[in-house]
Amino acid sequence: MREATSDEQLHRTLTVTLHHNHGTLCRITAVLNSVGVVALTYATTPGGHATAEILVPGANAARAQAKLRRMVDVTDVT
Repeated sequence: MREATSDEQLHRTLTVTLHHNHGTLCRITAVLNSVGVVALTYATTPGGHATAEILVPGANAARAQAKLRRMVDVTDVT
């Protein structure tokens, strides 16, 4: 019998800081299309920056992080 795992072990939240431009949110969703995003929030600031919080399966977190780092608008992924 397998022991139950907590939700924190099953999923990981990636915080992405980026420059907000027309189509940035669409590019994020296209880049992560194959990852299986569980939840995504996207907030902009008046200065043209944005922050996205993306909940992904823990097994895909490293791959999602690598894909996001390759995006031109992205300045940081944690």
